[in-house]
Amino acid sequence: MLLEQFLEECERLLEAHLSGKREDNVLPELKRFLSLLDRSELSHFSSLGEYLSKFISYLSRIDEFPHDRKVKRLKNGLEMIAKLRNFFLLHNSEEIESLLGRPVSPSTPIKYAYSVGEARSKILKRMDIETIGDLIQYFPRDYEDRRIIMPISSIVPDRKVSVKGRLLNFSAKKASGYTIISAVVSDGFGQLLLKWFNQDYIIQKLRRDREYLIHGLAKETPFGPMEMNSPEIEEIQGEVPREILPVYSLTSGISMKMMRKIVKRNLGLVRSLDDLVPSSITTERGLLPRKHAFTAIHFPKSLYEIRKARESLAYEEFFLFETTILFRKRQIRKEYQGLQKEISGVLSKRLIESLPFELTKDQVTAFEEIRDDMRAASPMNRLLQGDVGSGKTLVAELAMVDNYEAGYQSALMVPTSVLAMQHYEKIKRELSPIGIETGLLTGSLKKNEQDFVRMRLKKGEIDVVVGTHALIQDGVEFKNLGLVVVDEQHRFGVKQRETLTTKGKLLDSLVMTATPIPRTLALTVYGDLDISTILTLPKGRSPVRTIILARKRLKDLYSYISDELKMGHQAFFIYPLIEESEQVDLKNATDEATKLREEVFPGVGVELLHGRLNDNEKQEIMQRFRSRQSMILVSTTVVEVGIDIPTATVMVIEHPERFGMAQLHQLRGRVGRSNLKSICVMVMNKAISDDALSRLREFASTSSGFDVAELDLRLRGPGEFLGLRQHGMPQFLIGDIVNDRDLLFKAREDAKQLMEEDPELLEHGALRIEMERVYSERARLIEVG
Repeated sequence: MLLEQFLEECERLLEAHLSGKREDNVLPELKRFLSLLDRSELSHFSSLGEYLSKFISYLSRIDEFPHDRKVKRLKNGLEMIAKLRNFFLLHNSEEIESLLGRPVSPSTPIKYAYSVGEARSKILKRMDIETIGDLIQYFPRDYEDRRIIMPISSIVPDRKVSVKGRLLNFSAKKASGYTIISAVVSDGFGQLLLKWFNQDYIIQKLRRDREYLIHGLAKETPFGPMEMNSPEIEEIQGEVPREILPVYSLTSGISMKMMRKIVKRNLGLVRSLDDLVPSSITTERGLLPRKHAFTAIHFPKSLYEIRKARESLAYEEFFLFETTILFRKRQIRKEYQGLQKEISGVLSKRLIESLPFELTKDQVTAFEEIRDDMRAASPMNRLLQGDVGSGKTLVAELAMVDNYEAGYQSALMVPTSVLAMQHYEKIKRELSPIGIETGLLTGSLKKNEQDFVRMRLKKGEIDVVVGTHALIQDGVEFKNLGLVVVDEQHRFGVKQRETLTTKGKLLDSLVMTATPIPRTLALTVYGDLDISTILTLPKGRSPVRTIILARKRLKDLYSYISDELKMGHQAFFIYPLIEESEQVDLKNATDEATKLREEVFPGVGVELLHGRLNDNEKQEIMQRFRSRQSMILVSTTVVEVGIDIPTATVMVIEHPERFGMAQLHQLRGRVGRSNLKSICVMVMNKAISDDALSRLREFASTSSGFDVAELDLRLRGPGEFLGLRQHGMPQFLIGDIVNDRDLLFKAREDAKQLMEEDPELLEHGALRIEMERVYSERARLIEVG
């Protein structure tokens, strides 16, 4: 047993007794662990025997103590284990120095790195390694633990192992153009057959009766000893090396052994690295200094040191990013002093009083937060998130009313023309009575209609404009734009949102989403955006029941829908494809709409809606469905967001495994928008994978968009959840915002504290230089991201 394994076993034992999971004696088990320690490894650690003696001695009478005293000793024992780890399982300064070569510069082109040259530099560039700095930040994807030398007789098949053996004999022969080198080694208790193919240089390494250290993957053979193909083999001269080696992702043309050599020879770069995280934080958080972390991540002393190095470097990435965001926000507020809008609240009060319902507590809170931002001297930059149907749009309307009262125009940008028309009609209906002029601008309008809207916007004759991407086209000018609202913000890229916000000066910006953002993503993607959250749904909303239905029960489903139609309720049918495809065997909306119209529900009005229709056709279809001239809408995900049909009570989704969690939740949100009992049915058309079925079951078990978002993030990771390129999210080299969320929150807290103490970073020059180097191109987008 390695020292590291011994400490882990001791820690588990003490924690089990501390939690009450075990009530037997502690000392006998500790002594058993001690007897299993690899004595040859202990010789590498000076004074370890003395420390272990103190550890065992301290716990020697623990089984005799009363409960309170025993608990105290158990806790102190765990602290001793932590000290043992930090003392013996981490590199000390002398060991680090011995690993580092001559100093090199991070900006040096990779072809000038030690052991590289012109030919190898071309291979490394295919791995996106352009400089020595890139090389040192090319972190291992895994490690090979070669500290345990296993007896040959104990080898487990299909597992990489290290063994020690004496070479009994070897031979080389040609067969079908191949050179096959065979060798047999023995440690006195077992034999192992070694083979190499077309590796003629190996023959130069082999000497009979010499002892070798061998690393590789052993396989069983039908005729005797196990066999290793293409193992690494080194003659033992002196002490047997016990080490953990890095495993890198490689491309053809470079071996693992060569990559390790290149990294090791250029590791001297870390000599020039300045600490980015203040030493006080490093100590408080139990992190490694930067030079130590970079050294250990490539050539660690223990698995514990790998964890510490990874934690330290991930924290550094998070800390650098969060500090950049906070610093940039402060610079923006200094550079752009916003206008303090005069808002009496008279008009918004009139609108609230005209509503046939009361605002929820969350809506009121969100509106008050937005109003406070608009009254403040600095521009508002707020995210409003809430579940589908939670009433975000109404909160945005109230903000636009306040903005109008202060003398400014508002723009609402949405992803589709169908949604733009729906918002326009609703806003016009509700705001016209209080004197607010509303306009619509989409690409589907005729050119003369678009020109007329543009002219009125420029003159200030339109107070609130609703539109699609058409709002960010050249030629769209405002007289006095003061508020930009972006609905379903995940449909737009950072640069698109930025383009709209540059249509005016000192703009207040509000972005909305019905795809709730987990806090970890909010801290990274949206930086220092202030966040308002609507958790509660309006009164009278019935929760949507979600079920998974086998295809053989479709007739039962159709019967249920027929009953709903007789009560005047409506239904959606969603399919992944518009038309039949030769590539995939999936149902399509076009064929199924015909079937439902002619065979299943004749005479009730079945409409087909999809993305290939022009905007006028879409508007006409939606108007017929909204007015209940048609009762069933067959569609693709074009209805995913914003469609509000209070009498729709059934959502049928075919091939649900083809949709993402967020899509499924948005589709489910098209029903349950009133007090009518509603249902979402996911139809399983064929056998799907266990993972996909498990995912759908988890989705069906929750109705909260926030729970769905956390689940989606956990399953797909941040890149797939949002789309890294579109949103400008940093692609951290080693940090994982899902698995390292606690580390992210700590880095956020520490960055805020640092900015309060040193807002200009005058005492942290290295941190400021690194911020500029890493994030200079992205920093400008942080304010709209």
